[in-house]
Amino acid sequence: MLIAVVGIAGGLSSPALAATIGVDAPAETTVGETVSVSATISDADGPIVGADVAVTRLAAIGGTSGFVELDRGVTDESGVVEFEFVQNADSSETAQMRIEYDGPDGIEAEEFEMVVRPGPQQRSGSAGLDMGFVNVGWLFVVLALVWGVLILAVYQLVAISRANDGPGQPLSLAPYAMVTFVLLTAVGMFVVIARQPTTHANLTPNESFNRSPDAIVGEEYDYLGYRDENTPRPDDLGGQALYVQNGCAGCHGPSGGGAMAGGELTDATMSDREEVVEAIRRGPKGMPTYGGEVLTDVEIDRMIEYVLDANGD
Repeated sequence: MLIAVVGIAGGLSSPALAATIGVDAPAETTVGETVSVSATISDADGPIVGADVAVTRLAAIGGTSGFVELDRGVTDESGVVEFEFVQNADSSETAQMRIEYDGPDGIEAEEFEMVVRPGPQQRSGSAGLDMGFVNVGWLFVVLALVWGVLILAVYQLVAISRANDGPGQPLSLAPYAMVTFVLLTAVGMFVVIARQPTTHANLTPNESFNRSPDAIVGEEYDYLGYRDENTPRPDDLGGQALYVQNGCAGCHGPSGGGAMAGGELTDATMSDREEVVEAIRRGPKGMPTYGGEVLTDVEIDRMIEYVLDANGD
């Protein structure tokens, strides 16, 4: 999954507006949709040309919230600026949006709302031929013809085998085993097609998957290079920094709420603290192992407290 992070704008004051900000935006959008928004910046003298303007959205991760920049532009001679961004907000929320104008007296903002509807979470690849008339019904017809011929042929083989069996000869089970195999294979193929599994040519929305928000809020940490057991590190890293730094968010979600690869981290699933620590150490079910040289017991405790607090437990 791809998470686009453009920038952060937070902690803005709300001074008296010296400029007028007009917003033209859709009232409803869909997850995954490319959204177009325009803003007009003007003052008492008319349109403001060359103004630095951004569109932002309120987002929260791990209990920290802030306005995240989605796109930025400069106004033209009419004072208009156009924005485009992919809607990655949670489909269960009404997105709190804001147009921010970086004026001579500071940031001036105009807030608006945008309803976010669920959308397809998977995309079909470009490979393969688009043959619209070939659908599941046609596949059933073709399969029925093919397997009908095969079953008829096997029936004839069984009939021939039984005709050759004389009195007193042991019964041959091979023809019956062949019939059973053919019938089970045919039924299995019909069941698979009837269930329409997700393939490169048949992608459908997966309701268990939701796009991650395109937001990083709170304190930023400088990249200092790859860390191994010999790399010195601060002793006061918080649980959130440790959780993200060690890749936990990639499987369990930004704040331990659960994702496609990893389960939800709550008080109910982490009631046995010793068992949780042991799981982190040995890495069950494909999870990486985190030995004492990577995470100390104190750091693991900080991570656990972070996800429990973030999930409201």
